[in-house]
Amino acid sequence: MQYRGFVIKVCFNTILLFFIFSVFFGVSPEANTPCSSDFSKRLQLLLKNSDLRGVSCGISIVSLKKNKLLFNYRDNDLFCIASNMKILTTSAALEYLGPDFEYKTSVKTDGYITLTGELKGNIIIKGSGDPNISGRFYDGNILAVPESWVNAVKTMGIRKVTGDIIADDSIFDRMDINPQWPENQSSEWYCAPTCGLSFNDNCVEITLVSEKMPGKIVSLLVEPNTGYITLFNNCIYTDNKKEHNYSICRKPGTNQIFVKGRFWIGASPEKKWVTVKNPALYLATVFKETLERNGIIVEGNILLADKGASHDTISKEIAETSSTLRQTITVTNKHSQNFYAEQILKTLGVHVKGDGSLAAGLEVLQDFLEKLDIPPHEYHIEDGCGLSKGNRLSPKIITSILGYMYKHPQGKVFYDSLPISGTDGGLRRRMSSPQYAGKIHAKTGYIASTSALSGYIDTEGGDTLAFSILMNSVKNLSNAMKIQDDICKILVDCYN
Repeated sequence: MQYRGFVIKVCFNTILLFFIFSVFFGVSPEANTPCSSDFSKRLQLLLKNSDLRGVSCGISIVSLKKNKLLFNYRDNDLFCIASNMKILTTSAALEYLGPDFEYKTSVKTDGYITLTGELKGNIIIKGSGDPNISGRFYDGNILAVPESWVNAVKTMGIRKVTGDIIADDSIFDRMDINPQWPENQSSEWYCAPTCGLSFNDNCVEITLVSEKMPGKIVSLLVEPNTGYITLFNNCIYTDNKKEHNYSICRKPGTNQIFVKGRFWIGASPEKKWVTVKNPALYLATVFKETLERNGIIVEGNILLADKGASHDTISKEIAETSSTLRQTITVTNKHSQNFYAEQILKTLGVHVKGDGSLAAGLEVLQDFLEKLDIPPHEYHIEDGCGLSKGNRLSPKIITSILGYMYKHPQGKVFYDSLPISGTDGGLRRRMSSPQYAGKIHAKTGYIASTSALSGYIDTEGGDTLAFSILMNSVKNLSNAMKIQDDICKILVDCYN
């Protein structure tokens, strides 16, 4: 009897210690249950987690090596998918355009150069929809591309431009904001407008810099430093940390940016990105300002090219800037750039349908899904990035796309573009312990009440799993992400 009592006491103490450890270190019992031969039991147990109460959830998990469905839960139901929409957009881009597709932006003149260095005519900047004209691929130098154009102008001996700087954005339509996007967030970086001629993600960067001057107007660093925007700065320094609260927004329909509130004198510099109206004129203005800083006089104005006008037959090229779709897709997925996804969408419209519009881009996505035998009545899409709450896909559709791309000739480009657990993008701080880091390549997604994670898991047994976890009606984002991570960890630990 004493022996039995000892066993019972030890077991009780063990359970008590495990409970204490779980409470204080955030370990969920279901995530630590020894692996059973049927890992689906652990997933089913996880779905009963109280943190999922009220959450609408769908899951699809497929073995790509065995071409077998391993686990499904409401996998045919439609869900809002947030930035998991980028999986569809970038996959379609690789299908129809390929990673080596090039965007080419040309700087041309329609005039002639006199012996005294006067350009008798205009300079035309002709856009191709390139989203990469920024400092992103130029060591952070926002002005790298305009400066390279200015150097080309100087090399041609031009010292004065008698005509205008013309911004030709005609490759895309001018419906630059998706009508399904939230109107009250139009100045936020994730709502950046599309344009056939874009610059710096169609945003200006405003950094608030701390100084020990309570009551004084906050110092702002604006990049690029351009007259294209007008700043109204009514934000003041405060020595009370609790008062640290400010807003930066652009007045709709204008390039007037208002900075208001209080900025704590002990705060580190804080950078915000604010969208601009009419990005083509933004780039043309910055180019003109760069010309003038380099001593080149521009007598004319900054104009937007007339729709349908062509300068190709009478113009001479001064410079050309290019980037690839491979670069574009990597930024889109790793950094979840909505602007990039929307530029890709209209690029698909141009090169597949002959029309650089939202509608044409969405038609291409529909064509792509048709190739996967997914009929239009089984989904609903409204943009290319996932910001619209009207997008609806099922977990099964997403794993179908992932499975198709895994066997695709450009599948590695797509796979490499996804964030990697514990390494980069939206997963750099998730699943970062040694046994999981580097084993999950997946796209994150979040908008209000929606959290998603879909991608690939490399297993110890040499298989690759395609998975999609879609959650709607989410009230606690961190809880939702933890459950997504626990699902991935179970698959890494238990599937052979």
